[in-house]
Amino acid sequence: MANYCYCVPILPGGEEKMKQWNKNDITDSASHDRVFHEAGISREQVWVQRTPMGDFAVVSFEVESPEKAFRVIATSTDPWAARFRDLLKQAHGVDVKQPMQMNELLVNWKVVETVKA
Repeated sequence: MANYCYCVPILPGGEEKMKQWNKNDITDSASHDRVFHEAGISREQVWVQRTPMGDFAVVSFEVESPEKAFRVIATSTDPWAARFRDLLKQAHGVDVKQPMQMNELLVNWKVVETVKA
């Protein structure tokens, strides 16, 4: 499994849409779980990063393949996935049906042994 992260802008009113979506369509949602399972996503976390340039959603997936995950979300005929794509457009201005350039991993550090002070 890989950890894949990306950020997207939050449009005006988008944060409230995100919160309602989480409450109504993610928490305890078999439809969400089914689509994400098909996409190979086993964990998702979303933070709000507030900056002078505006607010951004910082998204982290634990995923088998980021390319597969975006492909499934972009092409799934599941009604939940179609509503999710609509939410992404409304809250972030993102159309996942359009080709997306994948992020380039720049640093991948992890502790090898206990660091001695």
